[in-house]
Amino acid sequence: MLASVPVPEERAAGMNAVGSGIPIAAHDALAPSPPVMAQVRIEQRIIIRVPRQSLSPSSLLPMPQPRRVPPPEPPRFERRKVGKCLAMRDVTGVRVINDDILVLFMRDQRMIEAELERTCSAREFYQGFYMERSGDGRLCVDRDLLQARSGSKCEVERLRQLVPAD
Repeated sequence: MLASVPVPEERAAGMNAVGSGIPIAAHDALAPSPPVMAQVRIEQRIIIRVPRQSLSPSSLLPMPQPRRVPPPEPPRFERRKVGKCLAMRDVTGVRVINDDILVLFMRDQRMIEAELERTCSAREFYQGFYMERSGDGRLCVDRDLLQARSGSKCEVERLRQLVPAD
């Protein structure tokens, strides 16, 4: 145990220059270390998938009458202005109508016609589409891109609500 106590010469050599009486190794351990700076960047990307609407076109028709009555005519719809944006959280499904038109089915039972840009084919969207969520959570005309499962991307040119004609 006596061998572990430093002799006076060792004690003087182990002191720091300031003369604080604390050995240099212990002084370094007690001294505050410089702060370590780091930057972390977190990115979040949300992709919304809109599935193909499972309703058949005949499900939009009223119940069939007995066979004696001729089948009813398919429903006719009027197109009304709906604005330039829709809340994506309200879109529940999609159906392809013709070469450049999709019908979006909404939670509140509305049907919205989405006309795609001329260079796009709506047929590529028969299985639904993906859309990257925007900051405001809305699908807007001439801003957002719809991506088909095949990989093609299209902008929406116009939105109109389909309302049964009287």
